[in-house]
Amino acid sequence: MTERTHFLSIKLAGNTIGSARIPVNHLLRLLTGFNKALFRTGRVLQGEADSLRKGPVHHSIKDQIALDLVEITHGSPATVLSLERSCGQKSLECMDFGLEIIESCLKGLQHAQTKESELPKGFDSGVVMAWRDLGVMFEQGVSDIGFRLNHRPQPVNVQYNAEGFNRLQERIQGPQLNIRTIEGRLLMIDLKEHGTRCRIHPSVGEPVLCLFDDSRKEEVLENITKYVKVIGEAKEDPVSGKITSIQLHDIQQLEGREEEQKDLLPQGTPLPSDFWASLSIDDLAQNQAIMPLQDATVLYGTWPGEIDDGFEDLISDLRKQNLAVEALR
Repeated sequence: MTERTHFLSIKLAGNTIGSARIPVNHLLRLLTGFNKALFRTGRVLQGEADSLRKGPVHHSIKDQIALDLVEITHGSPATVLSLERSCGQKSLECMDFGLEIIESCLKGLQHAQTKESELPKGFDSGVVMAWRDLGVMFEQGVSDIGFRLNHRPQPVNVQYNAEGFNRLQERIQGPQLNIRTIEGRLLMIDLKEHGTRCRIHPSVGEPVLCLFDDSRKEEVLENITKYVKVIGEAKEDPVSGKITSIQLHDIQQLEGREEEQKDLLPQGTPLPSDFWASLSIDDLAQNQAIMPLQDATVLYGTWPGEIDDGFEDLISDLRKQNLAVEALR
């Protein structure tokens, strides 16, 4: 009997991977990271300048890259995940944008792991970061991840390993000009008054100012209050040698260290979910127990008051007193 060939297979090996057995956290990181890389590749192929920038939800991309996990088998002694395209997707050759995204994303990964300086088709820094986030598994007991795309008679085979993971990190970090790494709690973000900046509070030593450009804003927001590792170009005080600021090149959330420096996190009662909601005039009136006026006569006699209430005489006396004070000066 001929073994069935699935649309896409992903083979994982390493000392934390068994035969048809994979830790749940590895599975979640793999599928989440791969889906993120596909989605961002789709945005780049559609002509967007920055796949990290927030914008309208692209349901068309999400629909066309949708995959279903249909089988988990062994690979002696690895684990193999088999995936099929979700039902209802277009499959006409030369008109299948979803297939173009998947193929470009995998071929681009192969190219991005080389020493070539230019990024491949469908890639920008956001796609590289997505693959980097997936590659954190190489620091957690996974040694190799293989992708096999069986969409044509000649399949596409791509290997991703620790060496390629390091190459992607080099791409993200850029030229090694006084590059420093700091681990700590990311806090105190400022996006308006003084420009885009935040602070990292290391376990030992003083907080360090982190500067970043607009393209990294969403990445910083995703990691604010988290325990992270930041990498960037540092500026140092020439006298003390202490780091005064660091220009962010990369941020990585550190798993298993969520409890460190929790005392730095904001305390107190959280804001209600509707705190920032704009209420209508009717809602404001109801909240303050202000009811519509039923009887206009209740306003009678309140203003301007009686005709001979002495108000004009009081104002006249005050003016005369002021004139007398001025005459004595």
